[in-house]
Amino acid sequence: MPNELILKKLEQIKKLLGELESLLSEPIDNFEKNTVSIRASERNFQLIVDLASDINTQILLEKGEKTPDTYRQSFTALGSAGVIDSELARELSLSASLRNILVHEYDFEEDFKKFYESAKSFIEPYKTYLKKVYDYAIK
Repeated sequence: MPNELILKKLEQIKKLLGELESLLSEPIDNFEKNTVSIRASERNFQLIVDLASDINTQILLEKGEKTPDTYRQSFTALGSAGVIDSELARELSLSASLRNILVHEYDFEEDFKKFYESAKSFIEPYKTYLKKVYDYAIK
């Protein structure tokens, strides 16, 4: 994935993140009643993590690192490679767990407040991720 494709995927994440932030700006009482907002938020969150993991894997391969086995590993390995700092890598690796809960439909059991609060907590770290990876890609 040449840097041009990385930049394209970063733009996709930026768009999805903006949509997610807008959806999660609703008060929780309204959010929990809006099935369309819930589903759109969950899907956007999943796509953000998927796209970031694709980018992470490509950067790691370009740097001669091994392919990560999991979404979570893709973030921690990116931190170890010095593309993002280790604290951001740790934070974002937790987003992979939330993604897996959504995709494999375990844990939340209709507790949309948990998702709402968790997803909101990842917005700022993903904004930082966008900036760091963009800076890396344009070098």
